[in-house]
Amino acid sequence: MRKSAALGVAVVALSGSLGFMGSTAVAAPSGGVSAQGAVPSCVKVKKTTQDEGYKTYKVTNKCAGTKKLKGLFKYGYDSACTSVKKNKTALLSSTQPWVGWDKVVTC
Repeated sequence: MRKSAALGVAVVALSGSLGFMGSTAVAAPSGGVSAQGAVPSCVKVKKTTQDEGYKTYKVTNKCAGTKKLKGLFKYGYDSACTSVKKNKTALLSSTQPWVGWDKVVTC
């Protein structure tokens, strides 16, 4: 009898820890998270590679005002969010040479 009671308690405890009893929603952190959007058509993006082999986006802002842009890369770190003034060009690079290009977004 003790074995079956102990087994019953273990099954109830285990089922609760596996999530059979319900689930709790967890919200994404809000501090420091910014929305990313598509780059407007007035921003020209060109994929380039630096001499050292680092993949880079060369972005030229032809928009009416300053744009904040970020280069996203596959398999590695993304570039920092960079402000690019009207009629100026910037390089958005990863700090890892093995990354692949993904896209440029606003930040």
